[in-house]
Amino acid sequence: MDPQLVQNTFHATLDGGVDYSQERNQLSLDEMAHREVDPDSGGPTTIRMLFDYWQERRTAAPPPAAAFDPKGSFTPEQFRWVSWVDVHAADPMSFVFRNHPGYLFGDWSGRSLREYPNPIHAHSLALEYLTCKMIQQPSYYEITQAVGPVRRTYMRLLLPVSDRRQSVSRLYYATRYVSIETDPS
Repeated sequence: MDPQLVQNTFHATLDGGVDYSQERNQLSLDEMAHREVDPDSGGPTTIRMLFDYWQERRTAAPPPAAAFDPKGSFTPEQFRWVSWVDVHAADPMSFVFRNHPGYLFGDWSGRSLREYPNPIHAHSLALEYLTCKMIQQPSYYEITQAVGPVRRTYMRLLLPVSDRRQSVSRLYYATRYVSIETDPS
């Protein structure tokens, strides 16, 4: 079976003439299990650890937010790669990052997708988040983006978490960078 489920590729020129491209590949959870092993230790990556934590707390439905507090299960270094977004709103552009300290592009905690400076990336995130919210299943992606001279490839796992009414209200996600390159020209 092909581990790639969905591919989305896009190229554009952003405001100010900055070249932008992205390739998003949704991969299977089997592929996630295969890829998310630390090559040095043989242990699980933060992505795999968050998935296992989620699996242990879910039943037939996503785990409730009241039973989902992964911070204590990770070292501070590992947990800096774990974030979550509030997906209560009907409009996905109104979804709000509640914990997104960022790595390259700053802290987005407390801000909505509508505020994101790159509308192409914001709409891609909105589609991914809305899909995960609706299907109530984990989603695993390999994402390659180039913004001007910066090119990055990273893995991201989205995990739905429900509220008291058993509606998905949060998406937790973990990120693992594969590569970051800067073209000096």
